[in-house]
Amino acid sequence: MQERYDVVVIGAGHAGCEAARACARIGLKTAMVTMNLDLIAQMSCNPAVGGIAKGHLVREIDALGGEMGRTTDRAAIQMKTLNASRGPAVRSTRAQCDRARYRTAMKQTVEAEPNISATATMTRSLLNIVILLEIRRCQGDPMMRAVIPDRSRIKHSFTLF
Repeated sequence: MQERYDVVVIGAGHAGCEAARACARIGLKTAMVTMNLDLIAQMSCNPAVGGIAKGHLVREIDALGGEMGRTTDRAAIQMKTLNASRGPAVRSTRAQCDRARYRTAMKQTVEAEPNISATATMTRSLLNIVILLEIRRCQGDPMMRAVIPDRSRIKHSFTLF
């Protein structure tokens, strides 16, 4: 991977996918690094999206053009209104998702984005990378380099963890 990127996103969970898409959609050439491409947006053993707290977050992500809500709609098995007998302030929708379908849907979305390049590898040491990047920035080097185990480097301008 010797191309130059504007942004490197380390991790392809919910936040990593949203961050990579946000960067790519504003025209930044983005590399997304994950340990396993088949586990992009892997959900926990309780694959629920929604509820009072997380549902609020998902609606905010959706309002900003994020993908989590749309992917949930594609992978939902069951949708339920929580606290239906209570007042409107505590009512919320929760969706139970098929974990494999959610992963597949988010992976397709990320792969369809033209400015995202997803790669399966591990960064050698996040702490060392952050320190190296800050040293280079202080020395006036606008180009940063993330080091990965096969000793190749990802040239980029900004890193998101």
